[in-house]
Amino acid sequence: MNRPARPLAIPALAIGGLCINLLLLARTWEASAIAGCGGGPCDELLASRWSSLLGIPVTAFGALAYVALLVSFLPRLVALRLPLLGMISGAACWFILVQALILRKYCPWCMAAHFIALLMLLLAITHHRRRCGTALVWAAAAFLGIGLCQVFGPRPATHRIDGESTPAAASCITDAGKRTVAFDGGRLSFDVTAMPRLGPANAEHVMVEYFDYQCAACRVMAGHIDALIARHHGRIAVLLMPVPLDARCNHALGKHTPHPGSCGIARTALAVWRTRPDAFAVFHKSLVAAPSEASARSLALSLMTEDALAAAFTGPWPGEVLRANIAAWRDLSKSTDKLPKLLIRDRRILHGLPANEADFLRVMARELGLPEND
Repeated sequence: MNRPARPLAIPALAIGGLCINLLLLARTWEASAIAGCGGGPCDELLASRWSSLLGIPVTAFGALAYVALLVSFLPRLVALRLPLLGMISGAACWFILVQALILRKYCPWCMAAHFIALLMLLLAITHHRRRCGTALVWAAAAFLGIGLCQVFGPRPATHRIDGESTPAAASCITDAGKRTVAFDGGRLSFDVTAMPRLGPANAEHVMVEYFDYQCAACRVMAGHIDALIARHHGRIAVLLMPVPLDARCNHALGKHTPHPGSCGIARTALAVWRTRPDAFAVFHKSLVAAPSEASARSLALSLMTEDALAAAFTGPWPGEVLRANIAAWRDLSKSTDKLPKLLIRDRRILHGLPANEADFLRVMARELGLPEND
C-alpha cells in the first residue's frame, strides 16, 4: 500500500470497526447479560462478566471510540488520532487475551473487530514512525486500565431469578416409600430417589439443576453447588438433569451443536447413576473436571464391567429422561435459554451463573431461608 493510501485505509477500517461494534452492542442486549451456555460462542462471550466495563457494555465504549477516531480526521483534531488508535488496539489486545486464556472460546465478530484495530495501528505506525511511541504508550495504558477495571472492579450481575416468591417445592412420600417433589404448581414432578442426585434424599430443600457437562458455566456452577451442600450439610439435595446442547439427541437445536458429544456423556452419566448410585457423586465430580465422551466411558468402566455398562444403556429409560429434560428446558426458556438453570422453589428459577461462589451462597441462603453461616 503506497504512502498516500495509508491514511485513507484507516477511516475505511474504522467504519468497519464501528459497524461491528454496533452489531455486537445489539447482540449484547439480546444476550440478556446471563452468563451461561447456549446461543453460540458470541452470545456466551457477550453475556459473560468480561462483556462490560464499570457496568457499561464494552461494545458501547468501542462504538464511541470508533466515532471519536473518525472525528479525529478533521484537521483541528488530528492530534487525537494516534492516542485513539493506541487505546483501541490496547483494548483489542486485552480482549484477545481474555478469549484465548480465560474463556478459551472465540467470537468471530469480536476477533474481526480486534483484527481491524491492530491493522489500523500497524498502518498508523508505518505512516508516523517518529510518533509511534505515542500510540504504543496509549495502547499499554488501555490494556492495563481495562484489565485492572475488569479484574478488580465491580462485577456485573450475570444471573437472573424469575418467578414468584413461593414456598418450597411440594414434597410427598408415596405409598411405596418414595419421595416426590413438584415444581411449577405440580406441572413438573420428580422422584427424588430415582433421579441423579447430590445430597440426601430426605433433605429439607430439594432443587433441580438443568445443565450440560460440557458447558463452562455449568462446570463453575457445579463447584458452587458442592459448596452449598457442604455448608448446609444434610439440608440440601440437588437433582441433576442433563440437557445436552448436542443436536444428535436435542432436536430443539436444529443442526446447531454447540457441544458435540454431550448426548453420549449424558447417557453415560445416567447409566452410572442407574447402576452405581452409591458412586455417582464421585463420578459426577470427576466428569465435570474432564467432560468428554472418552473420559465419561473411562470413568464408568472404572466402576463397572463393560457388560454392565452396555446393559445400563439398554431400555427406554435414558432416552426418556433426556427427552423429558429437553422438553422442560425448552418450557423454562421463555425469558432465556441459557444453562445452567436451577429450580429453587415451586415457581422460582435461577438462570445463568452468579458472579462468584460467595454471591451464589448468599443468593441461596436468601431464597431458601438458610443462615449464611450454617
